Amino acid sequence: MDPMAITRKSLPESLPIQVRKVLPRYKEGGVFVKFFHDPAVPAIDIETTLQAYLRDHPIRPWFSPFRRVRSFLVQGRPWLEDLHRFPSSKLKIEFVSPSPGSEASDLSEETLYALFRKYGKLGDITPQPTSSKDLPRYAVLQFSRIRHAIMAKNCMHRYMVSESEGGARAGTLLKIMYEQRIKAHVIRDWIFNHPRIVIPLIAAFLATFTVAVFDPIRTFFIKSHITHTFHITDNKAYKWLRSQATRANDILRLKRHKTEDASLSTIWDDRKSAIEKIQNWLMETADTFIVIQGPRGSGKMELVLDQSLKGQGNNLVIDCKPIQEARGDSATIGAAAAEVGYRPVFSWMNSISSLIDLAAQGTIGTKTGFSETLDTQLAKIWQNTTNALKAIALDGRSNNDKDSELGDDEYLEAHPERRPVVIINNFLHKSQESSV
Repeated sequence: MDPMAITRKSLPESLPIQVRKVLPRYKEGGVFVKFFHDPAVPAIDIETTLQAYLRDHPIRPWFSPFRRVRSFLVQGRPWLEDLHRFPSSKLKIEFVSPSPGSEASDLSEETLYALFRKYGKLGDITPQPTSSKDLPRYAVLQFSRIRHAIMAKNCMHRYMVSESEGGARAGTLLKIMYEQRIKAHVIRDWIFNHPRIVIPLIAAFLATFTVAVFDPIRTFFIKSHITHTFHITDNKAYKWLRSQATRANDILRLKRHKTEDASLSTIWDDRKSAIEKIQNWLMETADTFIVIQGPRGSGKMELVLDQSLKGQGNNLVIDCKPIQEARGDSATIGAAAAEVGYRPVFSWMNSISSLIDLAAQGTIGTKTGFSETLDTQLAKIWQNTTNALKAIALDGRSNNDKDSELGDDEYLEAHPERRPVVIINNFLHKSQESSV
């Protein structure tokens, strides 16, 4: 609501004043109204009349339906500032001498109560300790509500307390300012002063954030790597173009490669029993693994991928050679992540985390848990890979299936054809090199 509209609504026409100027105070939520009045009518009577009118005809703005508009006569000289200071329910009142050379006396709690109680309920009055040497002398008033403190400050700032009211012989000038209940930078100071609590909390937050945000993304990329979602070689248009190019190449070469295909077909016919044995093993329980050994160049990968798993799409090939040949933890993590499609991976953060952990240990005396060992990070990669493989195997399962009451493990045991196959190549790469 417009402050000007509230002001016009709050002043009755019968009030013997002439409004001169209205000064809104948006930061404090009020207005100053300057007015002329007949000298024969005391200002205190105008204040009493207006307060009675607002009490009998309450005005409640829509943003504050339970509090009515109140008015008080300004007795001091308010300071209209636009500094970065905000209202508080606590006021600091300084006692200043009105002229140089004169002394200002402290006001008693009874005097302060008599001067400020009309603006609202006071919670406490705290005078300056007698042992304190701070000048000027002061007292702290705690109001029950902020709006009461706002009215008291704006009405009583630079009010002259006469000797009859409890001030000094020459009078005591009141300088009022808001006293912030919370000191500046208290949160920052607490954080820097309690590293034993803050640093583990930050580590826990980062770990939780990583699991909540990055783990689903990494699982998605692993699934895409296994199912070849973004591989152009599995695109239908690419396959069609490739088949047309192959047919054209056959015509140009007069199909001279048929003899080669016939020889390869003969070789695989000789290994047909081995291929069928591998296929039968794959249909058995998933709690085992198959080891295929042979000299280099004997066609082990072709036997598994091109023959035994022919037509089965969801296969994951992990080549151990680049992982074992990687130098350093970061390179090993990057190589392992590349094999399964684990991304995004921040392998360079391992070194930085180790430095942070070392610095924190020197500061607070204990490790923070920022850094992780190579085994821990590799375990995360394999765990995400396991989750992705399980999600692929269970993809397409619905509650309408006849075996929907089976658990995940029981379902995969009953449908071995849905299980993805993991092929680990060059598993004994280092041992093979040492034996040569």
